[in-house]
Amino acid sequence: MPARYRVVDVFAREPLAGNGLAVFPDPGSIDPDRMQRIAREMNLSETTFVTGVTADGYDVRIFTPTNEMPFAGHPTLGTAWVMRELGAVAGDRVIQRSAAGETPVEFEGDRVWFERTGSVGQDLGDVGDTLTMLGLPQRAVGFDAAEIGAASRALRPAIANAGLAILMLPLGSAETVAALNAPATVPLTGGVYCFAPLGRGRIKARFFGLGFGVLEDPATGGAAAALGVYLGDRAGVLAVEVEQGAEIGRPSFISIGASPGRARVGGSVHLAAEASLLA
Repeated sequence: MPARYRVVDVFAREPLAGNGLAVFPDPGSIDPDRMQRIAREMNLSETTFVTGVTADGYDVRIFTPTNEMPFAGHPTLGTAWVMRELGAVAGDRVIQRSAAGETPVEFEGDRVWFERTGSVGQDLGDVGDTLTMLGLPQRAVGFDAAEIGAASRALRPAIANAGLAILMLPLGSAETVAALNAPATVPLTGGVYCFAPLGRGRIKARFFGLGFGVLEDPATGGAAAALGVYLGDRAGVLAVEVEQGAEIGRPSFISIGASPGRARVGGSVHLAAEASLLA
């Protein structure tokens, strides 16, 4: 029996930008044993399958082309948006339930936001293997939080977790971030978020997530949430906009509200396609 799905572009200012997501919104329409194969067929950063709907939200499974994920950011926003557009959930606040637990999602005008708590480790003194994979010298690492409008503090590499453990790699210039080539592997964690200042309240970032089955992601909500937790710990309460994805032709804009132990991540969602899976 055909299973309907929608493709949406998340963190996009227009369709066919941002990060694409396939959403299968009807519980029971897909055999769980086929979900990974379907995600591989879709070949987007993630594909989601809603497995249950309740009065306050929904249950979901999230897949990259090669792995199932306990949580991911742009699938959270995109799935919630689709479920609300279809009338499966109502109101301005819903709860998404995935393997990583509950994630509150809120709708504010043309934006969707999720909130996650999390933690960040101590500064890492040695990330040489990661730098080698990225082709970077040690002198490229780090910048002062004052460059993005926070109190002065040296930002150094650390592992942050708001659902996924990700290496935060601050770099001194946006040009360095733009010139990066995707590494063959990522030591320490499944992915590395490389970011640099663009000015007050603005950051440029790229995410390489080979451990999660994604070479380079156009817009990474899970990494943005980890960045929010990292910035909240290092720089305090702060609002920033992250620009990501231009180097792979998918310009994306991610809003982050950072605070100690907590991050709020938001962006726009656009419908790109409606179809049915026949196989």
